[in-house]
Amino acid sequence: MKTGRNTASILKPVLFLIVGLVMVGAAWWLTKLNRERQKIKRQRQEFLASQGVELLGVEEKRNREAMDLAQQQLAAHFSRYHSGVPKFAEDLTTWGTRYEISKALLKDWWSKSNEARKVATDHFAKFVVSDQQLQEDVTAVLAQFSSDLEANRNKLLSELQEKVSTSSVPCASTELGSTNIAGAFMVEVQPLLRKQAVQSPVIEVLATAGGLGAGGAATKIVSKLLTSMAARVATGAAARGSSVAAGAVAGGEGGTLVTPGVGTAIGIVGGIVVGWAVDWWMESRFKEKVTNECNQILNDMEKSLWNDPNQGLASSFGQAVKITHKCHETALRKIITGDEN
Repeated sequence: MKTGRNTASILKPVLFLIVGLVMVGAAWWLTKLNRERQKIKRQRQEFLASQGVELLGVEEKRNREAMDLAQQQLAAHFSRYHSGVPKFAEDLTTWGTRYEISKALLKDWWSKSNEARKVATDHFAKFVVSDQQLQEDVTAVLAQFSSDLEANRNKLLSELQEKVSTSSVPCASTELGSTNIAGAFMVEVQPLLRKQAVQSPVIEVLATAGGLGAGGAATKIVSKLLTSMAARVATGAAARGSSVAAGAVAGGEGGTLVTPGVGTAIGIVGGIVVGWAVDWWMESRFKEKVTNECNQILNDMEKSLWNDPNQGLASSFGQAVKITHKCHETALRKIITGDEN
């Protein structure tokens, strides 16, 4: 009995000692683990603050350059339209066209139609730009910008993957492997872009990871853009008291419509004949007046398409660049550091 009591008295302190050592060891291990985690977290944040921010800045610069290229592309299209104006003015004074328009004017007077405006519109489409060509050219500008943004995003991910592979800092998405950084990024960024899609038609396309040619996206966006542009050009023509004001106010009635609203802008040109029916026969400067008015209309169209603060391409593209930068920054922070914000 005495031996048993002695053994118990010895074991008890030993057990307490063992438990104590275990607890101290566990505390030390947890502290070390926590320090390691904090170290990794700090390294990830430093990696994001340096490498990640740098890459995002480069991407944004590339996207701004894509905007400049888009403006140059639009300007090139309108320069081509301007080159056809003299031929259009010359065509209006040929006897064949004079007869065609005179016949149309008589029909308009008799039946209150818009045949003369349609004739002028058709000739404008032949020598300067058609509804369909305008739609295709603006669609091409949108598609190229969208494609450039997508290419710049891919460059960002490629450069990020290269930096991660040569860095000792593991990303928060290490379980996906460094080769799947692009996939992890897209998983994070697409929901963010979808939330912002209502603010920009370009972002709406990027959010679905599709091109502007997919579905009816291009037709829908361009039709809306050209319709609003036509209204502004028509209002401007009427406001400056131009000779096409009558045609501008009437819009594109009788014009050819590829999609609703697109023909309206081209239909404005019909007002040249309607407004200058008398000058056409009596004024020797008719061709000069037509040339000046057509060039002014084209200038108004280009300016409205690009510069309008509410619906112009510059505003839409600039908004797309800002939204893209914001969403990409959030997605990078999540896959590199694991933080939501």
